Amino acid sequence: MRSAMNPEVSREEILQWLSTNGWSPGRDIADKAREFIDDAVADSVAEGFPVVPSESAERFVRTYGLLQLRHPGDPDEKLVTNPTGGYEGDFEEIAELAQEIGKSLFRVGYDLPEGGIFALAEDGCFYYIHHTGASYIGADEYEAFGNWLRGNFQSI
Repeated sequence: MRSAMNPEVSREEILQWLSTNGWSPGRDIADKAREFIDDAVADSVAEGFPVVPSESAERFVRTYGLLQLRHPGDPDEKLVTNPTGGYEGDFEEIAELAQEIGKSLFRVGYDLPEGGIFALAEDGCFYYIHHTGASYIGADEYEAFGNWLRGNFQSI
């Protein structure tokens, strides 16, 4: 994982970064989002760890889903906002973290090349699950995006 760097990333910088990577205000991919959310739910059931998408997860996928958000400092590093991407066993890891923190979680993306999972809790908080451990990364998408860009992961 990237090490933490400073300074903080402003909301304006995050909005610019999102726009550079294909996002725009008012974006809503509702039809595609439903398809990908349903696929992720089916995958979770098949792995034996069923998940239920929260309203916050559905909103996130409609707004930011299916983007490849490249890190400005390293174009090979990207956050992919797709709930169906990931690896076999992800849902077990998600279920373990959900039990540990006492919140339901839904996978909303992953990063490359690290292969970390972005999971969104029912209360809108973001978590990052990596083979080295789990981290809290933000109370909302702007804080989570900023912390990912900075490499600022708060271990749980």
